Amino acid sequence: MREASEAADRPGLAEALCGLAQAERDIGNLPAASHQYSNAAVLYRELGWPERLAYALRHEADVLRQENKAAEAEPLFREAEKIYRQLGESNALDLANTLRGLALVNESAGKVDAAKAFWQEASELYAKCNVKDGVEECGKRLAL
Repeated sequence: MREASEAADRPGLAEALCGLAQAERDIGNLPAASHQYSNAAVLYRELGWPERLAYALRHEADVLRQENKAAEAEPLFREAEKIYRQLGESNALDLANTLRGLALVNESAGKVDAAKAFWQEASELYAKCNVKDGVEECGKRLAL
């Protein structure tokens, strides 16, 4: 009985970890935020929830990028990208945000051509989703 109860609590725990991660990020405690997103990702992977897994991975990667840990962030962005592509058009904005992260990571590594390709695709997706700020940022980055 206890095992069934613990299994039923896992989705709620994963969501709570994401909420805690966001709260830690909001107050600037980036290492704690990264840790909580990572824990949530483990649970989402176990639960077989790809969309939420991609969400946790992308946000953990964003935090790592903010901490100047691009090498650690890139594989998480890549995994999130793969999942969002498999999920299809309904996740276009999430994919655009992931591509933005990949563009920033590639820029920081001096991979200009790769970064521009990510900025270009992100721009197209932001335009499709009517996200003006995203299109503008991509345009500025592509103009550099």
